[in-house]
Amino acid sequence: MTSYYQQRVEEKTAAYNALFNEAKDNPEIERAADAIATAFENGGKITSGGNGGSGSNADQLIGEFVGRFRWMRGPLPAFTMPGIAGMTAVGNDFGFDQVFSRQVKALLKPGDVFVGYSTSGNSPNILEAIRAAKENGVTTIGFSGSGGKIKDEVDIPVVVSSTEPQTIEEIHLILTHLVCELVENRICENDPTARRLR
Repeated sequence: MTSYYQQRVEEKTAAYNALFNEAKDNPEIERAADAIATAFENGGKITSGGNGGSGSNADQLIGEFVGRFRWMRGPLPAFTMPGIAGMTAVGNDFGFDQVFSRQVKALLKPGDVFVGYSTSGNSPNILEAIRAAKENGVTTIGFSGSGGKIKDEVDIPVVVSSTEPQTIEEIHLILTHLVCELVENRICENDPTARRLR
């Protein structure tokens, strides 16, 4: 058990180091932060979606904006997709691949941002949401692994060069926090009512 644990830690460490070195030169992370900050500055709003662990990362992004990350500030206009009743109603009547896209069509407008998370890059409901968002003039950001279609369909692809879902999700969370920090710094640095906490 101990040797397996040590082996897995070593594998994770090697994978993370490689992915972090790659992320250092990834302009898409800053582009994603700029797009979100611009939307906030122009009165737009942000929403996000994902399945399973990717759904948790999507919720994390929204929670940091409505709450706070490293600055004490007012809430930013970001929301999670409606909960179980809305999703099951749409899923039952229109199919599970429509659970996000139907809400995107109802709630987003030009100047807003949709952020989709998919470790495979092929989640049908995220792809449909991205397509619906683009039809509505909404900026699209996609967090994915190295495979799948999402990276080729979004305006801003944030790609983790891995095919292991757990590793992709874990790196997505770290990159999500980095995006939140970049957005907050830009939004708050000229706001006299905001106060940096750490």
